[in-house]
Formats: sequence, C-alpha cells, structure tokens
Amino acid sequence: MSRKKKHTQHEEEAGEAWLLPYSDLMTLLLAVFIVLFAVSQIDAQKAQDMSERFSETMMDQNYVQSMKGSDSTQEGEQQAAPPQPVTEEEQMEELKTELDEKMTQEHMTGSVSTSIDKRGLVISLNNAMFFEPGSAEIKKEYETTLIGISDLMGNIDNYIRVEGHTDNVPMNSEMYPSNWDLSVARATSVVRLFYGRSGVDPEKLIAVGYGEYRPIADNSTEVGRQKNRRIDIIVLNDKYSDLERSIIR
Repeated sequence: MSRKKKHTQHEEEAGEAWLLPYSDLMTLLLAVFIVLFAVSQIDAQKAQDMSERFSETMMDQNYVQSMKGSDSTQEGEQQAAPPQPVTEEEQMEELKTELDEKMTQEHMTGSVSTSIDKRGLVISLNNAMFFEPGSAEIKKEYETTLIGISDLMGNIDNYIRVEGHTDNVPMNSEMYPSNWDLSVARATSVVRLFYGRSGVDPEKLIAVGYGEYRPIADNSTEVGRQKNRRIDIIVLNDKYSDLERSIIR
C-alpha cells in the first residue's frame, strides 16, 4: 500500500511540471507586448511632434510669402498710382502767393493788392500810383512792375480781363470827355503793355472800362473815391473763361 502511494505522488508532480515554463512564456510575451506598445507610443509621439513642427514651418513660410506679396502689391500700387492733378483753386492760390511775394520785394503792397473771388484772381492797382490824374499813360517808372506781373501770368491758359474804374467826379477833358472814356483808355494801356512787353497770349487779353459804375467804396469821401480809382486785372477761372470764349466766338 505504501509503495502504491508513492507512485501516485510522482505522477502528480509530473503532471504539474509544465506550469513553470508556461508561466515564463506568458511573462515573456507580456514583456514583448509592453515593449512593442511603448515603442509604438514613442513613434506616434515622434510622428506627431514632427508633423506639428512641419506644419509650423509651412505656416511661417506661407506667412513670409504672403507678407512679401503684400509688400510687393503695395509697392506696385504706389508706383502705379498716378499723381493727383492740381486743382484750379490751388493754381490760383499759388499764383496769388507768387504775386504777393513779388510785390513785397518791390515794396508795392500799398499800391497792388490781390484777392480771389467767384471770377478768379483779382489784382487791383491804385490808379494814383500808375497814372497821372486825368491821363491814361502809364508812368515809366512803374512799367517794370506791370511787366513783372504779366510775366507771372505768361504760363497760364486762362483769359485775363483788365478793367478800368474811376470815381464819380466828372471829367473835363477834350481827350477823355467822360470817366468811361478814361477808364477804357487806361485798361487799354495796360493790355497794350502786356501784349508788347510780356509773354501773355494777346488772344486771351480783354480790355473793359466801367467808369464810375462799379464802385467798391463810398464816393462821398476822398478815401472811398481813391479806392474806386483803380485797375483790376482779373485772371478768370475756367467758368468765366469759357463764358468769355463763347462771347468772342
């Protein structure tokens, strides 16, 4: 009985011997799976990092290219933009400034004044400075002043109207029986000087006399009458130049 009992114990030990290598195999397989999983996770992280870096690089390059393109477009627009034309008002203001500076240099601001109204640029001359009383002959010493004024107007295409004005004191002269005659004669003298001694186009010159009928001050005082005795040289703007052109033609 005892011997049979020993044989049974040996068979049980032989039947359980396979458990040890099987457990080792499972441990090895688990270790392999863990390693593979770790490697795959590292590769995935690396791939993700590389993808993000590549995307950032491409975005940076695209941004630089877009900025370059934007700069090129702006430079092209700046180069292609045509210069803005000078307006008529700016031309009149520029001519007025030039005339004022010239009259200041010649100490003539008390006898020559400029202004801009709806007709254009108005240059007013004091008759007492440029003419003898009752005469339409320009004083020789002031001819150069008038020529200098006309030279500044030589490059413009506008019509230039020269208007003669007087006060309301009646004329008693055989040569100029009325203020109207005297005002026309004085305006004509200025136009003749412009035509003969400067570069103003004679076709754009107009002489007009109004006598005492266009006063700018009160004729009841000496100060007012002195202001009314004047020559107005008017550089007509486009509107009034077109009007003069239509009348002449």
